Amino acid sequence: MNNTGTYGTIMVVDDTPANLKLLQDMLQAKGYLVRTFPRGAMALAAAANKPPDLILLDINMPEMNGFEVCERLKSDNALKDIPVIFISALSETEDKVKAFSFGGVDYITKPFHFDEVSARVETHLRLRRQQLELKELNALKDRFLGMAAHDLRNPLGAIMSFSVYLAEEFSPSLTESQAEMFDIIGKSSHFMLGLINNLLDVSVIESGHLNLDQQLIDIKALITRSVKINSVLTTTKNMTITVSCPEQLPQVFADPNKIEQIINNLISNAIKYSQPGTEITVTLCCDNNEVIISVADQGPGIPETEQHKLFKAFGKTTVRPTSKEESSTGLGLHIVKKIIEAHGGKIWFKSELAKGTEFFFSLPNK
Repeated sequence: MNNTGTYGTIMVVDDTPANLKLLQDMLQAKGYLVRTFPRGAMALAAAANKPPDLILLDINMPEMNGFEVCERLKSDNALKDIPVIFISALSETEDKVKAFSFGGVDYITKPFHFDEVSARVETHLRLRRQQLELKELNALKDRFLGMAAHDLRNPLGAIMSFSVYLAEEFSPSLTESQAEMFDIIGKSSHFMLGLINNLLDVSVIESGHLNLDQQLIDIKALITRSVKINSVLTTTKNMTITVSCPEQLPQVFADPNKIEQIINNLISNAIKYSQPGTEITVTLCCDNNEVIISVADQGPGIPETEQHKLFKAFGKTTVRPTSKEESSTGLGLHIVKKIIEAHGGKIWFKSELAKGTEFFFSLPNK
């Protein structure tokens, strides 16, 4: 919130001087700092220079009406969250509905009563304060999450390295139960490392600092490498991965590391939730200006009542990995979706119980 004034700064936009004066006097008497403008273009320029905490906006104005002004405000990332209350002599329901469709938070009909104006202004300023406080707390949470995850990675790396060294060094003299303990340490450490890496990804994404190193990449070669990396997992479960791809496939403009992260996540998930002896199919195709990649399994499928959880942070369904040693953080698909959207692509899926699930994602073909 703007700290100028007792309660905040309010911008009033109306082409009628008497209305401007009346609202200014009313609101100043309540302790607000009021800035008045008779034209929409003037108000937009002033808001861009010094954003107010709330805008009272007339609809019927020459040159640029209130709907146009509000539309321009909402298209500007720096101004889009400023609450706009429309003030107008138009009292039809369709006018009010239109005002809300353009992004208004409230609608006051002329001639207005000051008690009503004051109550609505106070309510929306309070909501705006709460919104900013929550945004600040969320940013603080993301910073803490990133710092905590980053600081945990180094000692965890030491635990993993020393446990591997000790297991190999004393392997001949280890009892069966001791060997099992080292195995548990290794698997638990790898799960924790995956969780920490996911938390770091979420922290970067939620803070709006996801940077992409985009370049022209051969998506087919990248998928071939991912399949090879995951072949160790398929071997232990007697599974196969089939890749279906046309001979000619255009390059895509993307971050190769991030796209490989997406593909590895989808393939490893398919392996994780499928029964031994089944097949996973990776398909590539080109559709208009997009390259579409899909990963299909023959797993148990996802119940329709739980499918809404898939792309949410920490969203877990009742479907469980087929191996007791495997587990899920509930972050992977959330991260995948955010990375794909950052590339200008989309992700979707289809799933049928007892038949399997197929995830699709698209990338612009540039």
